[in-house]
Amino acid sequence: MVAPRVKPASTPKPTEARLLGLASFILERGGSASRDDIYEAFPDDYRGNELAREKKFSRDKDALHRLGFALEMEQVGKNDYVYSIDPQACILPAIAFSPEEAALLWTAGTAALRLSLHPLRDELESALRKLAVAGRGLPPRASPEELSAVASPEGGKTLEKLIDAWERRRRVRIRYWRVAAGEEVERDVDVYGWASRRGEWIFVGYCHLRKSERLFYVSRVREVLTPRGAKDSGYEIPARFDIRRWSRQQIWDYEVHPPRAAVIAFRGALARIAKQLVPGARVETDETGARVARLEVRNLRGLVRQALAWGPDAELVAPAEGRAMALEILDSMLTGARP
Repeated sequence: MVAPRVKPASTPKPTEARLLGLASFILERGGSASRDDIYEAFPDDYRGNELAREKKFSRDKDALHRLGFALEMEQVGKNDYVYSIDPQACILPAIAFSPEEAALLWTAGTAALRLSLHPLRDELESALRKLAVAGRGLPPRASPEELSAVASPEGGKTLEKLIDAWERRRRVRIRYWRVAAGEEVERDVDVYGWASRRGEWIFVGYCHLRKSERLFYVSRVREVLTPRGAKDSGYEIPARFDIRRWSRQQIWDYEVHPPRAAVIAFRGALARIAKQLVPGARVETDETGARVARLEVRNLRGLVRQALAWGPDAELVAPAEGRAMALEILDSMLTGARP
């Protein structure tokens, strides 16, 4: 006996996503969304006869209010209404954290204050103070007084000084910690832009010592100075400059040497996410089913190290020099020597 074929049920859209879509639609219409407009825009959500649609819409209106949206209704006819949302009057609903969630938020927030130069650190500190007052299950030392000792006040000003220099187009002199050399160096820099990359603040500018654009980590800046004789509007940012090129930069994009062609083959589980692993590369499928990525690199050793970290499903096919580097690194790991 052959079992009857059952048509799979369609997956319903999550309630929260549907309500946010409804709120976005009303906001975009600028307060002139009628019920007919809404029914027409969301035909899958408001089906059936007029009574059924009205009941569903009434439930959604109540749900929007519970989510904190200031939904207003205005009568424009005998039985006709338009709906609007005032974005300035919307509020977030109350949030209740479990003791475990509160402890996690406190730990992550205080760590961010200690380690980050984020320009919104004052807002983060304010949020943590509220958590310390209302939260349950926080660590024993968690208190508003503890926050006053978190992070150096001067350290938090570094990014602000760099942004101020950028706005004024004023050259700065920085004392910068070079990790590789284990020393502080001074650099005169024209700041071109800044961004957050993988959780850490960076800025990019023209380094007058190296005579080229360079990337710097804000956390490694020991001091920001104004060189003698520096004036406002003293430099121009090139029209071609795009901070996104640097904020999205991978380790193999670091300018260690001139561009070189490289090829990586991804197999197994990595084949499905090859484009995500090497954004910007040209990815094709070869005759074996492997996903082959072709890209230009400026730091071949960085690409080699990353390929090794990806594991056996990633193979550096070219250049031959890179394969030799991989063997060198693996051999040094076996012998205990540092490559």
